[in-house]
Amino acid sequence: MTELAEPPAVPHDPQFRCAVWTQAQSVDPIGSAESFDAMILVEWPLPWPHDVSEIPALATAARAPGVRVMAVVPQHDHTGDGLRRVVHRRRVRTNELVGVDHRVPAAQIPALLDSLIEDPLRDSGGWITAVGEAPPEVLVCAHGRRDTCCGRWGTLLHIELEARGSGARVWRCSHTGGHRFAPTAITLPEGRAWAAVDADLLEGVVTRTAKIEDLAAHDRGTTGLGMWAQVVERALFSQHGWGWLTTNITRAETTVAPHQQHATVTLEWDGARAVGEVEVTRTLPVLVCGSPPELAQKSAPELRLTSLRMG
Repeated sequence: MTELAEPPAVPHDPQFRCAVWTQAQSVDPIGSAESFDAMILVEWPLPWPHDVSEIPALATAARAPGVRVMAVVPQHDHTGDGLRRVVHRRRVRTNELVGVDHRVPAAQIPALLDSLIEDPLRDSGGWITAVGEAPPEVLVCAHGRRDTCCGRWGTLLHIELEARGSGARVWRCSHTGGHRFAPTAITLPEGRAWAAVDADLLEGVVTRTAKIEDLAAHDRGTTGLGMWAQVVERALFSQHGWGWLTTNITRAETTVAPHQQHATVTLEWDGARAVGEVEVTRTLPVLVCGSPPELAQKSAPELRLTSLRMG
């Protein structure tokens, strides 16, 4: 994402909602998912600061490379033991992050996080704090202090999903990235990020009943690859269907042109090989909710797959 000049202060204008404006531009969200190989979810009561790294207990872990630390609103505790849940997920293949639930007193969260980030890809299932495998999950960004659109539409989506009982554990979570695509979500264990989602789409993802052709416009990409490779991987997902998510990509190589407007991506898996050409179609402002596009502080590229050849 490109940093632009600091804008002057302007009155808040509800006409410029970042998500509404972005959808009006018909922006393809692919390539906007953040990439990581481990994720840690920590039950932490609201309110959250603008960035969860500002929470002292989470600060060190939030800076760990390759680890995504997110706060989630604590769920109702039927045990009454006062313990907090910490979910540790680690990548075992491109579209799978296996998870372990831990429960500890709030005061012990920093120590648990320190242990987890020492080797975030280590299986923590045998630890004394572990209470079982994590179920399928849906993370819905409702981080209102970070972005108005997420705070509004994410909260409404979270309420609807919880009421439906889709078979997944649904969390109201901190910033997932890409607030301009609100409401946003991440589904687990596949670790895939979604844009402009609704309850029907997420339920279809959880149950694997959604039509693949309906997903592409909402697919931000797998968190197991970088932005250019996410474009090629989405095309392969569309070709192969739900079974693709059990595939492990054993080689991912990206060569970016010097002008940063084009890249060649090579992916290999199970003896197969795909080479995709990806280009930047346009660069768009990332609105700060309430401010017009010309006062945006950041911009982001929109990517497109121009060719894909197999073998």
